[in-house]
Amino acid sequence: MSSFNLTYDGFADAIITNAIVVSDKEQNDVGCFPPHFYTDCAAWDTGAQFTLISPRIVEKLHLTPYREGGIMGIGGKKTVKTYKIAIGLPNGILIHDVEVYCSDLDDYDMLIGMDIITMTDFCITNADLRTKFSFRIPSEGGLDF
Repeated sequence: MSSFNLTYDGFADAIITNAIVVSDKEQNDVGCFPPHFYTDCAAWDTGAQFTLISPRIVEKLHLTPYREGGIMGIGGKKTVKTYKIAIGLPNGILIHDVEVYCSDLDDYDMLIGMDIITMTDFCITNADLRTKFSFRIPSEGGLDF
């Protein structure tokens, strides 16, 4: 099990962490880390069904489109390209073979959606006038409500 905790002074408007996007391209050099993109602007979005990346990441990593898919946002529905990547989370876990959608993200490089969040135990609390965020992967489950 690997976990990550973050505390904000005051109430957070958004949960923002770092993340690494790793290219799906195979590398011929043994021991060579594949092309990757590091960001401090990955927002965790429980309202997003899937994870989204910005065109900046696609350009930087020279990603090859996987297919096209539809996304629904504030501006309505649109068709965008999808990509297969690996995502490195702040706790050091690398999730392989993630299909992500590419869309303009005004303030972020990535939105981590429910496709990733549901793999974790995800918790946000606002006790003592501070927002606390934590997740662990894999999920330990076993919660009885």
